[in-house]
Amino acid sequence: MKKIIILLLTVGILFSCTDEFGDINTDPDVITDIPTEALFTYVEKKLGDYKGAEWYHDNHQIMTWLQYVSGDQGNANDINSLEPRGGKYGLLYTDILVHLEEVRRQISLKSASDQEKYKKLGAITYIVQAFHGLRVTDLFGSIPYTQAAKARIEGIFNPDYDDQATLFDTWIAELDDAIAVLDESQVDDIDLLTADFIYGGDWDKWIKAANAIKLRIALRLESQNLTKAQSIIASVVSDGRLISSMDDEFTYNIAEGWRGTGGADMDWKGRLWAAKPMVEYMKTTLDPRLRVFYQPNGYHQATLDDISANSQTVPPAIDVDNDNAVLYTAADGEDILGYRYIGAPVDRNDPDKNDYSYIENPTTVGINATQLAKYNQRLIMNVGYNYGDGAGEGTYVDVFISYAEVCFMMSEFILKGYTSGDAEDWYEKGVRASIETYEMIADIGQLDYKIAGKSYPRVPIADSETEAYLLTPEVAFDGVNDLEKVYIQQYLNFYRLPDEGWVLARRTGYPKFGSSILARGYVNGTSDLQYPRRMPTPDPGDLNRVKWEAASAAQGISVLLETPSVLNTERLWWDKNNPAIGSGGN
Repeated sequence: MKKIIILLLTVGILFSCTDEFGDINTDPDVITDIPTEALFTYVEKKLGDYKGAEWYHDNHQIMTWLQYVSGDQGNANDINSLEPRGGKYGLLYTDILVHLEEVRRQISLKSASDQEKYKKLGAITYIVQAFHGLRVTDLFGSIPYTQAAKARIEGIFNPDYDDQATLFDTWIAELDDAIAVLDESQVDDIDLLTADFIYGGDWDKWIKAANAIKLRIALRLESQNLTKAQSIIASVVSDGRLISSMDDEFTYNIAEGWRGTGGADMDWKGRLWAAKPMVEYMKTTLDPRLRVFYQPNGYHQATLDDISANSQTVPPAIDVDNDNAVLYTAADGEDILGYRYIGAPVDRNDPDKNDYSYIENPTTVGINATQLAKYNQRLIMNVGYNYGDGAGEGTYVDVFISYAEVCFMMSEFILKGYTSGDAEDWYEKGVRASIETYEMIADIGQLDYKIAGKSYPRVPIADSETEAYLLTPEVAFDGVNDLEKVYIQQYLNFYRLPDEGWVLARRTGYPKFGSSILARGYVNGTSDLQYPRRMPTPDPGDLNRVKWEAASAAQGISVLLETPSVLNTERLWWDKNNPAIGSGGN
């Protein structure tokens, strides 16, 4: 409760500040009375609560492209088109850079002794802006950065666009400098406490986050400058301070009882269902995350009894005779059988697609019950999602950089010969960590669901389930397709970070068509669609249009063209040498 009160007071101060933004622009001294720590809290808050404006793109679009979910009638709609987006882009300039620049400015105005006390707070501002800046350049390529957020202090209203090579170099330098400052021994550091709700002012954990961001940058450099990528990897390995447990994860847990961002409706442009390739893989391997990612259909025993009593025939998509392996046991002792999780076909030409009912009837029991498995609304949208009997409980938590992600990156680097170590050990730690992290999210979020009138309390994931999962042929690290298995586990781990999953698909080509492990499905029978590999850069307006157009031309990308073919073929710099999505070529 203390955390909630402090945070709400901070946010209230800052919203008042935002209302007077025009005055702030004309008087550099206006906001010096706002606690420097409060500005930092505001930025941390904005890392996760902007999603109401971005939800459709992060989830409805990218999750469909990645085949985490499937659209109605086997993706029969125009799933590879997109609407202009700019939530992350605008956030970088209106909320993140400008406020972090102000944090540093305020520190510079303090007394010499106080500047020393606040030095490490200044250092972690660079870690935050590198983290979010990487998310933005992954979408748009060249962006203003080194001259951005300088308008009020330096009068720069048309900042230069930095290309991706420059951005990566800049962020690595800033992260290294931040780590060096955080390494310094100081007797009297500022105690951030709840002002830093991510790490509570734990400088060692901020160093680990900085190193994880450096590894993300190395992955993007791999196909353009392998030597530099390997140098970054070597520097992180030499430093040795890696995220090494869930306690180190870059976690967005704003306050107890926070339900998540409003406006997060994935279905507003058409129903989305669990995708068949993903569901079949998770059923085959008994992946315990299945019940976290997706919710079962409405064909429990009461529905089957109702169908029988009315002399009706079970729909062909519900194969009660053959798809009846026990996936797990519900809290009330009901065995959840395979036919409770039916994924929607991803192929719009699938001859059996009409066997499925694409109608959601969350309270209906009987022949018209929901046939397809749905994504877990309270995991993806917000934990306050209403199943028809009152708002949900729990707290919404996001993990922006997980221990599992770091483990899978290290396993990949070792398999590729970029560093030494035990790739199998890192891989298995990653699988366990991913399952444990999703279990934590489900536990804190109280991710129960109600299907066809029946409540399903969350079933905790047992360690024995994880260990059995690691032994299945599709998962076991056994010298056969080990790198692909690393990619697939990273892909699963990114289920709730679709932008990162999109980066994985672009840089590696996995999941690939025809895989014997987890195959990407064709959307047009034997061919796929052209999916965007970047987003159209937002128009900056007349003040900076000349530099924007020049930066676009330098990248070889068009301005304001949003057709899938253009956004597929006109790639960003870090993506130019990467394989086609689904080719499994890297």
